[in-house]
Amino acid sequence: MSTLPTTFRFHLNPYVYPVVKNDNVLLLNTKNMNAIIFNQKEQCARLMERLLEPASFGVLEFSSDSYKYSYCKDYIDKICDLNMGVLTRVRRGMKRPAVLTPYLVRMHSTTKDDLRKPGSNITLVINEDCPQDCSLCSKYFTQFKCCTRTEGGAVMDPQLIMDLLQDVSGTQSFVINICGGDITLHPRFPEIVTTLSESSIRCRYHLHYKNCINGIEKMVKPRDTVVIIDFPIDKQVSFSPLEDYTYNFIITSPEDLESCRKYVQDNEIINFYISIANTGPHTDFLKEHVFLLQDDLACGCGLLSFNERVRIVNNHYFYRTFILPNGDVYGSFDAPAVANMYRNPISYVKDTINLFHTELWNKTWDSSVCSNCLFKYICPL
Repeated sequence: MSTLPTTFRFHLNPYVYPVVKNDNVLLLNTKNMNAIIFNQKEQCARLMERLLEPASFGVLEFSSDSYKYSYCKDYIDKICDLNMGVLTRVRRGMKRPAVLTPYLVRMHSTTKDDLRKPGSNITLVINEDCPQDCSLCSKYFTQFKCCTRTEGGAVMDPQLIMDLLQDVSGTQSFVINICGGDITLHPRFPEIVTTLSESSIRCRYHLHYKNCINGIEKMVKPRDTVVIIDFPIDKQVSFSPLEDYTYNFIITSPEDLESCRKYVQDNEIINFYISIANTGPHTDFLKEHVFLLQDDLACGCGLLSFNERVRIVNNHYFYRTFILPNGDVYGSFDAPAVANMYRNPISYVKDTINLFHTELWNKTWDSSVCSNCLFKYICPL
């Protein structure tokens, strides 16, 4: 009598950072700074690539009689023996592991010649008005790129945007993010879109799904639109996913993560990433399941506060510049404005914000852990 095959689930521990290049794999344990390297191991590299695909949500399933499992079992066993991964036999009623890999939140390795540069990522908050009343709006905005509703009704002068574009034209690897309340309520929004579309600068428009109404795709190309979705989704809102949208899912709890996975699966969404929001009740979940948020990290990042690490995970910490409707320029919402676009010359604004970014970067990396780290040139921070 033949034995029925067993189903296994495999995932990396949340404190492990994976790097895959060609047929080579490096796994770094940020708890103790130990590493495991697989050189010229094609099957292991393909295994890690599948694991890091956003659609996998950090978990792979294998049948014990599958060729994929037999090819990769030795690598999986070695990873688990070093406490860098977990292989679990699936039993009836068992919940899927909650795992958020660095790649789900768009933390990617750099190379020595590809380090981020000051001032290369700007978020323009073009207005404050929004018809929605999201209770967590202000918390979201300080932790990742998001829409935000504030009182006052201020709007950004399109001339400011034109002046900015003129100054950065021809700059490589430059990104402008357009945020606000409901950005379509800016009285000169079509003019702003036209101005930005005529530029060579890469632009992304961030809209909450409740404000992503029918017809928005006629104003902004779907491929330039980032739709922000938090959970649970309001079923009374008439929102239709489009293929070319990029989706920014907000995760605060294990329930959010499972809802997100099902939404991606049911709607066959390909282009998406996740932002982590610490709202208070589920801090322990974030610490247990999200890369870089564990206590007692040996990595130099462990010297930073939990809230700072949340922003790092969300790519909202280093080299990010924010310009509000009143022209105030920020490098961080934990610090005062460093300049004002309406009152200060553009040269002063650039020098001041670049100095802010450089000092923050140097201060963070000015630890013996970072300066002596063998992996500093592939660090995702």
